[in-house]
Parts: sequence; C-alpha cells; structure tokens
Amino acid sequence: HCNSDWCMTTLKVICNGAGCPSGTGSRIAGNVHTEQGQGMVGVDIQGKTVVSDIGKMSKTDQAGNYNLEIYMDTELSATREGSYLDGVSTLDLVMIQRHILGLELMTSPYKLIAADANNDGEVTAADLTEIRELVIGMTTQYGNNRSWRFPIEDQTMNVNHPFPYMERVMATQETQNGNYNFIGVKIGDVSGNASTNIDNPTVEARSNRTVAMAVSEKTLAGGDVVEMPVTAANFSDVMGFQYTMHLTGASFVDVKAGALDINASNVGAIANDVITMSYAAANSMDIAKDEVLFTLVVKAERAVNVSEMLAINSTITAAESYGSDLTVGKVALEVRTAPVTAIELMQNEPNPFKGQTSVNFLMPEAAAATLSVYDVTGKEISVRNISANKGLNSETFTREQLGASGVLYYTLKSGDFTATKKMIIIE
Repeated sequence: HCNSDWCMTTLKVICNGAGCPSGTGSRIAGNVHTEQGQGMVGVDIQGKTVVSDIGKMSKTDQAGNYNLEIYMDTELSATREGSYLDGVSTLDLVMIQRHILGLELMTSPYKLIAADANNDGEVTAADLTEIRELVIGMTTQYGNNRSWRFPIEDQTMNVNHPFPYMERVMATQETQNGNYNFIGVKIGDVSGNASTNIDNPTVEARSNRTVAMAVSEKTLAGGDVVEMPVTAANFSDVMGFQYTMHLTGASFVDVKAGALDINASNVGAIANDVITMSYAAANSMDIAKDEVLFTLVVKAERAVNVSEMLAINSTITAAESYGSDLTVGKVALEVRTAPVTAIELMQNEPNPFKGQTSVNFLMPEAAAATLSVYDVTGKEISVRNISANKGLNSETFTREQLGASGVLYYTLKSGDFTATKKMIIIE
C-alpha cells in the first residue's frame, strides 16, 4: 500500500536581464528637478531589487525626464556627481547664519536640507564650518561625501521638521505607467544658483557696487615681518565678502581682527604666497573710511613694495561682495601711496650681500640724480646718472659690476641733496 497526495502550483518566471522581450515588465517614468522646477540632466536613476543591488539604471535627459522597465518590485533612488563648490559661496553662509540666529528664517524645507552640510539632521554652526572650508579651498568635498541629495517629491515636507526625509521609493511590479519624481538639492547652495547640468539655471542677482578696502604703500626689506592694517575705503551695506589673495615676494603669517571679527577660520592658507578669505556678517555693516577692518601679518622674502606684493583675484575663491539685498557685487583692494615730501636714500637690501643688492630712494618730484659707489679709499667704482621718477626708485648692483669686496659706500646726489650709506660685500 502507498499513500499519495497532490497539489497544484503556479510558477511565475520573470525575465530580468538582457534579451528580455519588451513589454514583459512595468513601464515607470519620472522627472528630476530643482525646487524651482528646473530639470536636471545626467542624474542617475538606480533601481535595486531583492535579487540584485545593481538592478536597472537610467539617466535623465535635458528636461530631467527618465523612464525604465521593471520586472519586480524595485527601490528607486537618484544620485549625481558634481562639483561641490558649484553655486556655493559666502552668500550662502550669510543666509544660513541669519537663519541660525533667528534673524531671517528659511521657509523652504529644501533650503534647510541644503544648509545641512554635514547631514546630521540639523542646521548649526558645524554646517557653517564645513561650507566655509569648501569656499576658501581648504577642502574639496563635505565629510559625508554628498554634493547633491534627492528627496522624493511626493512626501510631505514640513519646514518645521524637514528631517528625516526619504530619498528612496518602492515601485511595485504591478505598477503601470507610474511616475516617481525627485527634487535635486545642491548641498550648501541655499541661494539656489547652482548651474551645472540644470535646464535654465537661476542667474544670481548682481549689482555694480564695489566693496573697497585699502592698504598703505611702503617698502619692505627682506626678512621683515610686518603688520599691514587693511582699512575701509568704501564699506557700506556689506553682509559679507570673499576673495583670493596672491603675495609676490612675501608669505602669509597671520591675520588679526579689527572692526571685523576675522580670525584664522576665515582664511585658507593654500600656500605660503596664496590665501583665501571668506567673511559673513549677521547684519549689514557700515564702517567708516580709514577704520581698520583687519590686519594682515606677512613676511617679506626680499625687498618689495606693497603695491607689487598684494593682489586679489578669483583664481580659487571668487572675489565677490554681498549687500543686504543679497545681490553680488565686486571687491577691490587699493594701495594708498603716501606723499613723498623729501628725498630719502634707503639702506641697500640685502646687506651684507654676495650676489646682488638693490638701492632704493624716494623722490618728491621727478628729477636728475646721480648714484655713485666708492671703496674705503674714496676711489669711485661705479657712477649712474639717473632720470629719477616721482616716488620710489630702485637701482640694482651685482658683485661683478662692483668688482670688489668688503666695505663700500654709496652716495645719492640730486640738486642740493646729498646722502651716503655703507654697503658690505661678503665672500
């Protein structure tokens, strides 16, 4: 005798790979756009299933649209690589800082997500630190390694409680012609002007206003460590500024606060001769002309004039300023030349020297001058007849030109003026 039983089983075979006939799955589609409705091109849409972590992939087109066919329940998410700095500047720091202090709250949950640079579910001073380090070039990415985030559009977003939010959605195999949209949020860009791969990007508002700062002209000798006050020249209705500064013949040592509470955290020491600066204020500032904003401490590597030593540009951190209307203006650094009231002969630099040295002198007006070099016996070794310019003049002598060593003397004559100083050539 034997006992037997039977049952009926339905086996469903799913084609989930290359070569599957079209139409055997579910067609789903969607769009990826910014909060302002700008479509994003080149965003990766990834579908993960219980079978595979790779699943289906699609890229958005120029309008931000995508579509793909799924054959089982699939979890969708959006990702995109891109420049972390795109759309991010000190202007964003101004807006985030005002939100943290309760002066001007952000009313969009997506802006709050953008402000949360460290992705800890809060907007705090720690986010300001991460964004500022990116702006001044001290880092190239955030600690969480995310340049963009893509919340699902259909979820309920509460500005009072935007965290946590969902970046993944489950599309079921039974879905037909489903639509799943994502919102692209550029981390750090609360002003909304990121432009990379966005259809019709927002153009930031710009003004003709220039925030001007000034330093005084002077000649630095090689090896000198000097404090250089940076004063206000045109500093009204300023919410913040940023720039890159290049130093020629000198290196950066330190920065000291003045009317602006600037410290090392505002400065990026990219190299000894290249620094960046970013300063964001909580409120609009008006600072009187000639008041010291901050002080730069630099070390001269050789004899150099301030006018040739300092220059600001946008090579790393863009040179920009921001007013209370949040428009973007220019920033400039002026070098003020003190009037020369009398002829002045300066000590040669370097001294003593082996290879070459420079003799500098100041003239209140353009005039003829004679610069002579003598040995200790009074014998004339070199004489130069110079058509001197108003202001600073410089003459260079080499050891070979002078053909001597030890103690020498040089004399400047112009009209009734005569002055003599000592130079030393060493072996």
